[in-house]
Amino acid sequence: MSLYTKYRPKDFDNLVDQNFIKKTLSTAILENKTVWSYIFFWPRWTGKTSTARIFAKWVNCKNPKNWNPCLECNICKSFSEWKLLDIIEIDAASNTWVDNIRDIIEKAQFSPNVAKYKIYIIDEVHMLSNGAFNALLKILEEPPSHLKFILATTEIHKVPETILSRCQRFDFKNISNIWIKKYLEYIAWEEKIKVEEKVYNYIVKNSAWGLRTAISLFEQLIINSEIKYENVIENLWIVWDEKLEEFLEKLLKKDNLIINDFNNLIDEWKNIKLFFKDLIFFTKDKLEISILKGKININLIKILDNLQEYYSKTKNSIDENLIFFIWISKLLVEKSALSPESSLPCGEKGATKIKEEKEKKTEKKVEKENIEIEDAFDIFWDNLEEDNNLEKKEILEKKINSNNNNPSFSIDILISKIKTVPKKAFLSIWLKSSTYKIEENIFYIIPQNKFTWAKINVAENIVLIQEKLKEMWFEYEVKIK
Repeated sequence: MSLYTKYRPKDFDNLVDQNFIKKTLSTAILENKTVWSYIFFWPRWTGKTSTARIFAKWVNCKNPKNWNPCLECNICKSFSEWKLLDIIEIDAASNTWVDNIRDIIEKAQFSPNVAKYKIYIIDEVHMLSNGAFNALLKILEEPPSHLKFILATTEIHKVPETILSRCQRFDFKNISNIWIKKYLEYIAWEEKIKVEEKVYNYIVKNSAWGLRTAISLFEQLIINSEIKYENVIENLWIVWDEKLEEFLEKLLKKDNLIINDFNNLIDEWKNIKLFFKDLIFFTKDKLEISILKGKININLIKILDNLQEYYSKTKNSIDENLIFFIWISKLLVEKSALSPESSLPCGEKGATKIKEEKEKKTEKKVEKENIEIEDAFDIFWDNLEEDNNLEKKEILEKKINSNNNNPSFSIDILISKIKTVPKKAFLSIWLKSSTYKIEENIFYIIPQNKFTWAKINVAENIVLIQEKLKEMWFEYEVKIK
């Protein structure tokens, strides 16, 4: 017996995560408020079928205890041995036709043999044909009192609204990495398997939030009742963070030598797609850190966006290596932007020309009064990217100081304080692009345009600005003009 089958949860106590669903279904059973049809939705390996089985067993259990089926009565034992005829599991992928559903409807009319309810668990229900859905709809509208349906699907958008409206819907969630690791540790303890601590992280990382996948990988790596780190490296093809860091750094710098690294990857790796999959998540983590620090790296956003796009193209490509090569080549060419034939750095003159054109374009956008929302975002990104532009800083300082009648006050200090607040990086950007003035005890913020005005003029933001002003020893009332 495989480990996944052996450790498949038999009651809600052993069902990993999904606490809300466990509590809701348990309460419904205890208060005798169950409905005749449920639909469970989320990607694979999140416990939908296991939950359906536990529910079907518990609702028919003769001696339930501690919010769970007893696992000892004839109903529970018969179900565990696949001998209970009143709980029927159907794979909709293999029973898609209307005749299959009509057969179910015909048999469903008969009372259960030994259980209280006859329960049909239909897995991958989205695979049913239109005719089969129409046939199923009829019995869902007028079900016998002894009948219940539990439908499970990974693609709920393919299930007709007429079916969904007659079911109580439960959306499962991805199982967290912490819970997957805990469950693997539990299995290792039960099976007396010796596992090196750092092995768990790499198994969890490759499981993609799927408990079944994690247990399968875990079992695959067991040799003589132990899992060694070297076995994980050999079987899972681990990508080292140092290698990802070096590769990403060259992408950011648009270093032509990255082509050599790419060719070395092809020689070293059986599946280069795995490397770029890890690179996507590594870049995402880097971007997240930069956002939390209030320093958004637009190049990281661009690399992540393009990499995700080209990664998806490998599904329909005859050579996935070629897709990644094209992406890297385009990235290198972009730094010159002189002509479609450019394949090398454009040189100092070309770079200076591009920079001057960019600065002119930015200044025109800043001077425009009634700017549209899309252009406003362009300015914000340009401000971030051009933060070291001394000339722009001088213009901004003059703009600020001309409206400030309190020489001891510094807008830069206020902005720097707001930058440190989690999830308020954009507020600091909007403040930086605005002007202000102080009259008596009122601190007026004058946004650049209607879009910025709407973003700043939120109660939460105003309270935050007033708090930061107090930290600077200024008792100002904040108003947005």
